[in-house]
Amino acid sequence: MSTSQASGFKQLHVAVIGGGIGGLAAALSMRRAGHRVDIFERRGFDVEVGASISCAANGSVHLEDWGIDVKSMSPVALMKLTMRDWETGQIQGVYDLSDYEREWGRVYYMLHRQDMHKVLLDAATAEDGIGIPCQVHNNSPCDTVDLETNTVKFLNGTSIQADLIVGADGIRIGVKPDIKTSPQTCYRCNVLTEDIKRLGLVKHSYEPAIQFWGGSEGKNGRSKYYKIVMAPCSNGEVVSFYCFMPTELTNHREEGFTFKEAPVSDILQGRYSDLDPECLALLKNSRERMPWRLYVHQAYTHWINKRTCLLGDAAHPMMPHQSQGAVQAIEDAGALGIIFSAKYPEFTRDVEAGLRLYQAIRKPRATRVQEASARATENVGERIGFTSIQVEDESLRPSEGSLTVREMNEYNMHQHVAAEVAKIRKARDAPQEMAHL
Repeated sequence: MSTSQASGFKQLHVAVIGGGIGGLAAALSMRRAGHRVDIFERRGFDVEVGASISCAANGSVHLEDWGIDVKSMSPVALMKLTMRDWETGQIQGVYDLSDYEREWGRVYYMLHRQDMHKVLLDAATAEDGIGIPCQVHNNSPCDTVDLETNTVKFLNGTSIQADLIVGADGIRIGVKPDIKTSPQTCYRCNVLTEDIKRLGLVKHSYEPAIQFWGGSEGKNGRSKYYKIVMAPCSNGEVVSFYCFMPTELTNHREEGFTFKEAPVSDILQGRYSDLDPECLALLKNSRERMPWRLYVHQAYTHWINKRTCLLGDAAHPMMPHQSQGAVQAIEDAGALGIIFSAKYPEFTRDVEAGLRLYQAIRKPRATRVQEASARATENVGERIGFTSIQVEDESLRPSEGSLTVREMNEYNMHQHVAAEVAKIRKARDAPQEMAHL
Protein backbone atom coordinates (compact mmCIF):
# COMPACT_ATOMS: atom_id res chain seq x y z
CA MET A 1 0.00 0.00 0.00
CA SER A 2 1.30 3.46 -0.86
CA THR A 3 1.96 6.15 1.72
CA SER A 4 -0.93 8.19 0.31
CA GLN A 5 -3.35 5.29 0.70
CA ALA A 6 -2.20 4.65 4.27
CA SER A 7 -2.82 8.28 5.22
CA GLY A 8 -6.01 8.68 7.21
CA PHE A 9 -9.14 10.49 6.14
CA LYS A 10 -9.31 14.13 7.24
CA GLN A 11 -12.63 15.82 7.81
CA LEU A 12 -12.74 19.11 5.89
CA HIS A 13 -14.56 22.32 6.66
CA VAL A 14 -16.32 23.20 3.40
CA ALA A 15 -17.86 26.58 2.55
CA VAL A 16 -20.43 26.43 -0.24
CA ILE A 17 -21.21 29.84 -1.73
CA GLY A 18 -24.69 29.66 -3.20
CA GLY A 19 -27.78 27.82 -2.04
CA GLY A 20 -29.38 26.93 -5.38
CA ILE A 21 -29.73 23.42 -6.78
CA GLY A 22 -25.97 23.09 -7.46
CA GLY A 23 -24.90 24.53 -4.12
CA LEU A 24 -27.24 22.32 -2.13
CA ALA A 25 -26.20 19.27 -4.13
CA ALA A 26 -22.54 20.03 -3.37
CA ALA A 27 -23.28 20.56 0.31
CA LEU A 28 -25.21 17.29 0.56
CA SER A 29 -22.56 15.35 -1.34
CA MET A 30 -19.79 16.65 0.93
CA ARG A 31 -21.89 16.03 4.04
CA ARG A 32 -22.40 12.42 2.97
CA ALA A 33 -18.64 12.14 2.39
CA GLY A 34 -18.07 13.02 6.05
CA HIS A 35 -17.28 16.73 5.95
CA ARG A 36 -18.56 19.77 7.87
CA VAL A 37 -20.38 22.17 5.55
CA ASP A 38 -21.59 25.78 5.75
CA ILE A 39 -23.91 27.06 2.99
CA PHE A 40 -24.03 30.79 2.24
CA GLU A 41 -26.95 32.11 0.18
CA ARG A 42 -27.23 35.72 -0.97
CA ARG A 43 -31.01 35.81 -0.45
CA GLY A 44 -33.64 33.91 1.43
CA PHE A 45 -35.17 30.83 -0.15
CA ASP A 46 -38.63 32.38 -0.58
CA VAL A 47 -37.70 33.76 -4.03
CA GLU A 48 -36.84 30.37 -5.55
CA VAL A 49 -38.21 30.47 -9.11
CA GLY A 50 -40.96 27.99 -9.93
CA ALA A 51 -40.17 26.16 -13.17
CA SER A 52 -39.54 22.64 -14.38
CA ILE A 53 -36.19 20.83 -14.24
CA SER A 54 -35.27 17.66 -16.09
CA CYS A 55 -33.52 14.96 -14.10
CA ALA A 56 -32.27 12.23 -16.41
CA ALA A 57 -30.68 9.00 -15.17
CA ASN A 58 -27.20 10.56 -15.08
CA GLY A 59 -28.47 12.94 -12.39
CA SER A 60 -30.73 10.70 -10.32
CA VAL A 61 -27.91 8.15 -9.88
CA HIS A 62 -26.15 10.70 -7.65
CA LEU A 63 -29.30 11.68 -5.79
CA GLU A 64 -29.71 7.99 -4.94
CA ASP A 65 -26.07 7.85 -3.77
CA TRP A 66 -26.94 10.60 -1.27
CA GLY A 67 -30.00 8.76 0.00
CA ILE A 68 -32.57 10.91 -1.81
CA ASP A 69 -35.82 9.25 -2.85
CA VAL A 70 -36.54 11.17 -6.06
CA LYS A 71 -40.23 10.38 -5.64
CA SER A 72 -40.21 12.70 -2.60
CA MET A 73 -39.62 15.55 -5.08
CA SER A 74 -43.14 15.07 -6.55
CA PRO A 75 -41.86 14.16 -10.02
CA VAL A 76 -43.55 13.26 -13.27
CA ALA A 77 -42.09 10.18 -14.97
CA LEU A 78 -41.62 11.16 -18.61
CA MET A 79 -42.74 8.78 -21.33
CA LYS A 80 -41.73 10.67 -24.50
CA LEU A 81 -40.28 13.78 -26.11
CA THR A 82 -42.56 15.21 -28.78
CA MET A 83 -41.58 17.66 -31.53
CA ARG A 84 -44.50 19.75 -32.86
CA ASP A 85 -45.05 22.17 -35.72
CA TRP A 86 -45.25 25.79 -34.52
CA GLU A 87 -48.38 26.77 -36.40
CA THR A 88 -50.44 23.58 -36.38
CA GLY A 89 -49.20 21.57 -33.41
CA GLN A 90 -48.83 18.60 -35.74
CA ILE A 91 -46.34 16.02 -34.42
CA GLN A 92 -43.07 16.04 -36.39
CA GLY A 93 -41.10 13.52 -34.33
CA VAL A 94 -41.29 11.48 -31.12
CA TYR A 95 -38.54 10.02 -28.96
CA ASP A 96 -40.09 7.16 -26.98
CA LEU A 97 -39.08 6.91 -23.31
CA SER A 98 -41.29 3.95 -22.39
CA ASP A 99 -38.24 1.63 -22.17
CA TYR A 100 -36.02 4.23 -20.46
CA GLU A 101 -36.25 2.75 -16.95
CA ARG A 102 -35.66 -0.79 -18.18
CA GLU A 103 -32.61 0.28 -20.18
CA TRP A 104 -31.03 2.69 -17.71
CA GLY A 105 -32.34 1.50 -14.36
CA ARG A 106 -33.99 4.81 -13.52
CA VAL A 107 -36.92 6.91 -14.68
CA TYR A 108 -36.47 10.13 -16.64
CA TYR A 109 -38.02 12.57 -14.17
CA MET A 110 -39.43 16.05 -14.62
CA LEU A 111 -39.32 18.05 -11.39
CA HIS A 112 -40.58 21.40 -10.18
CA ARG A 113 -37.62 23.54 -9.14
CA GLN A 114 -39.19 24.43 -5.78
CA ASP A 115 -39.95 20.78 -4.98
CA MET A 116 -36.39 19.73 -5.84
CA HIS A 117 -34.86 22.60 -3.89
CA LYS A 118 -36.90 21.86 -0.76
CA VAL A 119 -35.96 18.17 -0.66
CA LEU A 120 -32.25 18.92 -1.18
CA LEU A 121 -32.32 21.62 1.51
CA ASP A 122 -34.12 19.34 3.97
CA ALA A 123 -31.69 16.48 3.31
CA ALA A 124 -28.64 18.73 3.68
CA THR A 125 -29.77 20.20 7.00
CA ALA A 126 -31.69 17.30 8.58
CA GLU A 127 -30.56 16.03 11.97
CA ASP A 128 -30.97 12.44 10.79
CA GLY A 129 -29.07 10.91 7.91
CA ILE A 130 -25.37 10.29 7.27
CA GLY A 131 -23.03 13.12 8.17
CA ILE A 132 -23.09 16.36 10.13
CA PRO A 133 -26.11 18.58 9.29
CA CYS A 134 -25.13 21.47 7.02
CA GLN A 135 -25.48 24.99 8.42
CA VAL A 136 -27.29 27.58 6.28
CA HIS A 137 -26.55 31.31 6.32
CA ASN A 138 -29.10 33.36 4.36
CA ASN A 139 -28.67 36.98 3.26
CA SER A 140 -24.93 36.41 2.85
CA PRO A 141 -23.79 37.68 -0.56
CA CYS A 142 -20.11 37.02 -1.19
CA ASP A 143 -17.80 40.04 -1.35
CA THR A 144 -14.26 38.66 -1.76
CA VAL A 145 -12.31 35.41 -1.58
CA ASP A 146 -8.72 35.42 -0.35
CA LEU A 147 -7.18 32.47 -2.16
CA GLU A 148 -4.04 32.49 0.00
CA THR A 149 -5.82 32.18 3.34
CA ASN A 150 -8.99 30.53 1.95
CA THR A 151 -11.14 33.18 3.58
CA VAL A 152 -14.49 34.37 2.26
CA LYS A 153 -15.76 37.82 3.21
CA PHE A 154 -19.43 38.67 2.89
CA LEU A 155 -21.16 41.98 2.28
CA ASN A 156 -22.94 41.66 5.63
CA GLY A 157 -19.56 42.05 7.37
CA THR A 158 -18.99 38.43 8.31
CA SER A 159 -16.22 36.14 7.09
CA ILE A 160 -15.28 32.47 7.21
CA GLN A 161 -12.12 30.46 6.69
CA ALA A 162 -12.50 26.98 5.24
CA ASP A 163 -10.42 24.06 3.98
CA LEU A 164 -12.34 23.99 0.69
CA ILE A 165 -14.50 26.67 -0.93
CA VAL A 166 -17.11 25.73 -3.52
CA GLY A 167 -18.26 28.64 -5.65
CA ALA A 168 -21.82 27.94 -6.80
CA ASP A 169 -22.74 31.63 -7.11
CA GLY A 170 -20.82 34.84 -7.68
CA ILE A 171 -17.17 33.70 -7.44
CA ARG A 172 -14.84 34.04 -10.45
CA ILE A 173 -11.39 32.98 -9.02
CA GLY A 174 -9.57 34.74 -11.86
CA VAL A 175 -11.87 33.51 -14.64
CA LYS A 176 -12.48 36.09 -17.36
CA PRO A 177 -15.78 35.09 -18.98
CA ASP A 178 -16.09 35.29 -22.77
CA ILE A 179 -19.76 36.18 -23.08
CA LYS A 180 -22.00 37.35 -25.87
CA THR A 181 -25.68 38.11 -25.92
CA SER A 182 -27.75 35.16 -27.05
CA PRO A 183 -29.90 35.78 -30.11
CA GLN A 184 -32.65 34.12 -28.11
CA THR A 185 -34.21 34.96 -24.77
CA CYS A 186 -36.85 33.27 -22.66
CA TYR A 187 -39.94 33.75 -20.53
CA ARG A 188 -40.89 31.04 -18.07
CA CYS A 189 -44.45 30.54 -16.89
CA ASN A 190 -46.77 27.91 -15.43
CA VAL A 191 -50.34 26.77 -16.00
CA LEU A 192 -52.15 24.83 -13.31
CA THR A 193 -53.60 21.52 -14.43
CA GLU A 194 -56.78 22.31 -12.48
CA ASP A 195 -57.19 25.42 -14.64
CA ILE A 196 -56.59 23.40 -17.82
CA LYS A 197 -59.34 20.98 -16.83
CA ARG A 198 -61.70 23.70 -15.63
CA LEU A 199 -61.34 25.67 -18.85
CA GLY A 200 -61.48 22.61 -21.09
CA LEU A 201 -58.06 23.27 -22.62
CA VAL A 202 -55.99 20.69 -24.47
CA LYS A 203 -55.48 17.48 -22.48
CA HIS A 204 -52.09 16.53 -23.94
CA SER A 205 -50.60 19.46 -22.02
CA TYR A 206 -50.44 17.44 -18.79
CA GLU A 207 -49.47 14.12 -20.34
CA PRO A 208 -46.10 12.73 -19.12
CA ALA A 209 -44.08 14.21 -21.97
CA ILE A 210 -41.81 17.11 -22.81
CA GLN A 211 -43.29 18.83 -25.86
CA PHE A 212 -41.54 21.25 -28.21
CA TRP A 213 -42.91 23.75 -30.71
CA GLY A 214 -40.69 25.52 -33.25
CA GLY A 215 -36.92 25.65 -32.95
CA SER A 216 -36.24 25.66 -36.69
CA GLU A 217 -36.68 28.09 -39.58
CA GLY A 218 -40.43 28.42 -40.08
CA LYS A 219 -43.03 29.51 -42.55
CA ASN A 220 -43.05 33.07 -43.88
CA GLY A 221 -39.58 33.71 -42.51
CA ARG A 222 -40.34 32.90 -38.87
CA SER A 223 -37.11 32.86 -36.87
CA LYS A 224 -35.74 29.58 -35.54
CA TYR A 225 -35.37 31.36 -32.21
CA TYR A 226 -39.08 30.98 -31.60
CA LYS A 227 -39.44 27.84 -29.52
CA ILE A 228 -41.61 26.53 -26.71
CA VAL A 229 -40.78 23.73 -24.28
CA MET A 230 -43.71 22.45 -22.22
CA ALA A 231 -43.59 19.82 -19.48
CA PRO A 232 -45.72 18.72 -16.52
CA CYS A 233 -44.19 18.65 -13.04
CA SER A 234 -45.13 18.65 -9.35
CA ASN A 235 -47.06 15.37 -9.51
CA GLY A 236 -48.73 16.58 -12.70
CA GLU A 237 -50.37 19.53 -10.96
CA VAL A 238 -48.34 22.15 -12.83
CA VAL A 239 -47.53 22.50 -16.53
CA SER A 240 -44.33 24.48 -17.00
CA PHE A 241 -43.42 26.49 -20.11
CA TYR A 242 -40.15 27.87 -21.44
CA CYS A 243 -41.11 30.39 -24.12
CA PHE A 244 -38.21 31.44 -26.35
CA MET A 245 -38.13 34.29 -28.84
CA PRO A 246 -35.62 36.55 -30.60
CA THR A 247 -33.82 38.68 -28.01
CA GLU A 248 -34.70 41.98 -29.69
CA LEU A 249 -38.37 41.43 -28.78
CA THR A 250 -37.84 41.55 -25.03
CA ASN A 251 -37.45 44.55 -22.76
CA HIS A 252 -35.49 42.47 -20.26
CA ARG A 253 -31.80 43.45 -20.33
CA GLU A 254 -30.14 41.72 -17.36
CA GLU A 255 -28.63 38.25 -17.31
CA GLY A 256 -30.38 35.62 -15.27
CA PHE A 257 -33.78 35.46 -13.62
CA THR A 258 -36.01 38.39 -12.72
CA PHE A 259 -38.30 38.03 -9.71
CA LYS A 260 -41.04 40.36 -10.97
CA GLU A 261 -43.91 38.84 -12.89
CA ALA A 262 -44.23 39.93 -16.52
CA PRO A 263 -47.57 40.55 -18.25
CA VAL A 264 -48.72 37.85 -20.67
CA SER A 265 -48.42 40.42 -23.48
CA ASP A 266 -44.60 40.28 -23.05
CA ILE A 267 -44.71 36.63 -24.08
CA LEU A 268 -47.28 36.83 -26.86
CA GLN A 269 -45.19 38.99 -29.18
CA GLY A 270 -44.10 38.69 -32.79
CA ARG A 271 -44.84 35.33 -34.34
CA TYR A 272 -46.59 34.01 -31.26
CA SER A 273 -49.71 35.19 -33.07
CA ASP A 274 -49.05 32.30 -35.52
CA LEU A 275 -48.72 29.72 -32.75
CA ASP A 276 -50.75 26.52 -32.53
CA PRO A 277 -54.09 27.81 -31.11
CA GLU A 278 -54.21 25.12 -28.42
CA CYS A 279 -50.78 26.07 -27.10
CA LEU A 280 -51.64 29.77 -27.36
CA ALA A 281 -54.74 29.24 -25.21
CA LEU A 282 -52.58 27.67 -22.50
CA LEU A 283 -50.17 30.60 -22.46
CA LYS A 284 -53.03 33.09 -22.20
CA ASN A 285 -54.03 31.37 -18.95
CA SER A 286 -50.52 31.21 -17.50
CA ARG A 287 -49.21 32.58 -14.22
CA GLU A 288 -45.78 33.17 -12.58
CA ARG A 289 -44.41 34.63 -15.82
CA MET A 290 -40.73 35.45 -15.32
CA PRO A 291 -38.23 36.74 -17.91
CA TRP A 292 -34.90 34.94 -18.27
CA ARG A 293 -32.25 36.78 -20.27
CA LEU A 294 -29.78 34.34 -21.88
CA TYR A 295 -26.11 34.72 -22.75
CA VAL A 296 -23.74 32.38 -24.56
CA HIS A 297 -20.60 31.62 -22.53
CA GLN A 298 -17.49 30.07 -23.97
CA ALA A 299 -15.86 27.37 -21.88
CA TYR A 300 -13.81 28.82 -19.02
CA THR A 301 -10.04 28.31 -18.95
CA HIS A 302 -10.18 26.86 -15.44
CA TRP A 303 -12.59 25.96 -12.65
CA ILE A 304 -10.11 25.78 -9.79
CA ASN A 305 -7.62 28.03 -8.01
CA LYS A 306 -5.72 26.67 -5.02
CA ARG A 307 -8.39 25.33 -2.62
CA THR A 308 -11.38 26.97 -4.32
CA CYS A 309 -13.46 25.53 -7.15
CA LEU A 310 -16.46 26.47 -9.26
CA LEU A 311 -19.49 24.27 -9.74
CA GLY A 312 -22.71 24.23 -11.77
CA ASP A 313 -23.69 27.42 -13.58
CA ALA A 314 -20.74 29.19 -11.96
CA ALA A 315 -18.38 26.80 -13.79
CA HIS A 316 -20.17 26.01 -17.04
CA PRO A 317 -23.12 28.34 -17.70
CA MET A 318 -24.99 26.94 -20.66
CA MET A 319 -28.02 27.54 -22.80
CA PRO A 320 -30.98 25.48 -21.53
CA HIS A 321 -31.63 23.49 -24.70
CA GLN A 322 -30.25 20.11 -23.57
CA SER A 323 -32.15 19.99 -20.25
CA GLN A 324 -28.83 19.14 -18.59
CA GLY A 325 -27.96 22.31 -16.67
CA ALA A 326 -29.13 21.09 -13.26
CA VAL A 327 -27.98 17.53 -13.95
CA GLN A 328 -24.46 18.69 -14.79
CA ALA A 329 -24.36 20.60 -11.50
CA ILE A 330 -25.43 17.39 -9.74
CA GLU A 331 -22.64 15.52 -11.54
CA ASP A 332 -20.16 18.19 -10.36
CA ALA A 333 -21.36 17.71 -6.80
CA GLY A 334 -21.14 13.95 -7.16
CA ALA A 335 -17.53 14.20 -8.30
CA LEU A 336 -16.55 16.29 -5.27
CA GLY A 337 -18.16 13.83 -2.87
CA ILE A 338 -16.42 10.87 -4.49
CA ILE A 339 -12.97 12.46 -4.75
CA PHE A 340 -12.98 13.77 -1.17
CA SER A 341 -14.36 10.55 0.32
CA ALA A 342 -12.73 8.07 2.68
CA LYS A 343 -12.02 5.89 -0.35
CA TYR A 344 -9.43 8.43 -1.50
CA PRO A 345 -8.18 9.93 1.79
CA GLU A 346 -5.06 11.45 0.22
CA PHE A 347 -7.18 14.21 -1.32
CA THR A 348 -8.66 15.24 2.01
CA ARG A 349 -5.05 15.99 3.04
CA ASP A 350 -4.12 17.59 -0.27
CA VAL A 351 -7.17 19.58 -1.32
CA GLU A 352 -5.42 21.23 -4.26
CA ALA A 353 -4.58 17.82 -5.74
CA GLY A 354 -8.19 16.73 -5.27
CA LEU A 355 -9.46 19.82 -7.06
CA ARG A 356 -7.07 19.23 -9.95
CA LEU A 357 -8.63 15.79 -10.29
CA TYR A 358 -12.13 17.31 -10.04
CA GLN A 359 -11.39 19.64 -12.94
CA ALA A 360 -9.83 16.85 -15.01
CA ILE A 361 -12.86 14.62 -14.42
CA ARG A 362 -15.62 17.16 -14.90
CA LYS A 363 -14.50 19.92 -17.26
CA PRO A 364 -14.34 17.92 -20.55
CA ARG A 365 -17.77 16.34 -20.08
CA ALA A 366 -19.55 19.50 -18.92
CA THR A 367 -17.91 21.50 -21.71
CA ARG A 368 -19.21 19.03 -24.28
CA VAL A 369 -22.74 19.45 -22.94
CA GLN A 370 -22.27 23.24 -22.85
CA GLU A 371 -21.26 23.29 -26.51
CA ALA A 372 -24.10 20.96 -27.49
CA SER A 373 -26.55 23.26 -25.71
CA ALA A 374 -25.35 26.18 -27.81
CA ARG A 375 -25.81 24.13 -31.01
CA ALA A 376 -29.35 23.25 -29.99
CA THR A 377 -30.09 26.98 -29.84
CA GLU A 378 -29.84 26.91 -33.63
CA ASN A 379 -31.62 23.58 -34.17
CA VAL A 380 -33.96 21.74 -31.80
CA GLY A 381 -32.92 18.54 -33.59
CA GLU A 382 -29.61 18.75 -31.70
CA ARG A 383 -31.43 18.09 -28.43
CA ILE A 384 -30.52 14.82 -26.67
CA GLY A 385 -33.15 12.29 -27.66
CA PHE A 386 -34.07 13.95 -30.95
CA THR A 387 -30.51 13.20 -32.08
CA SER A 388 -31.53 9.52 -32.13
CA ILE A 389 -34.65 9.73 -34.31
CA GLN A 390 -35.32 10.34 -38.00
CA VAL A 391 -37.37 13.37 -39.05
CA GLU A 392 -38.47 14.39 -42.53
CA ASP A 393 -37.52 18.05 -42.14
CA GLU A 394 -33.79 18.24 -43.02
CA SER A 395 -33.41 21.47 -41.04
CA LEU A 396 -34.16 19.48 -37.86
CA ARG A 397 -31.48 16.85 -38.41
CA PRO A 398 -28.55 16.87 -35.96
CA SER A 399 -24.89 17.19 -36.84
CA GLU A 400 -22.51 14.24 -36.73
CA GLY A 401 -21.21 13.51 -33.24
CA SER A 402 -24.19 15.03 -31.41
CA LEU A 403 -24.97 14.09 -27.83
CA THR A 404 -27.05 10.96 -27.32
CA VAL A 405 -28.97 9.49 -24.41
CA ARG A 406 -26.56 6.55 -24.44
CA GLU A 407 -23.49 8.77 -24.07
CA MET A 408 -25.00 10.61 -21.11
CA ASN A 409 -26.37 7.57 -19.26
CA GLU A 410 -23.63 4.97 -19.81
CA TYR A 411 -21.12 7.19 -18.06
CA ASN A 412 -20.01 5.92 -14.63
CA MET A 413 -18.30 8.57 -12.55
CA HIS A 414 -17.21 6.17 -9.81
CA GLN A 415 -15.32 4.13 -12.40
CA HIS A 416 -13.87 7.24 -14.02
CA VAL A 417 -12.55 8.59 -10.72
CA ALA A 418 -11.17 5.19 -9.72
CA ALA A 419 -9.29 4.86 -13.02
CA GLU A 420 -7.76 8.33 -12.73
CA VAL A 421 -6.80 7.83 -9.09
CA ALA A 422 -5.12 4.53 -9.98
CA LYS A 423 -2.95 6.40 -12.51
CA ILE A 424 -2.08 9.07 -9.94
CA ARG A 425 -1.18 6.51 -7.28
CA LYS A 426 0.90 4.47 -9.70
CA ALA A 427 2.88 7.54 -10.77
CA ARG A 428 3.32 8.60 -7.14
CA ASP A 429 4.51 5.17 -6.01
CA ALA A 430 6.89 4.56 -8.91
CA PRO A 431 9.88 6.42 -7.35
CA GLN A 432 9.43 4.44 -4.12
CA GLU A 433 9.38 1.17 -6.02
CA MET A 434 12.54 2.13 -7.90
CA ALA A 435 14.26 2.94 -4.60
CA HIS A 436 13.79 -0.65 -3.41
CA LEU A 437 15.45 -2.16 -6.49
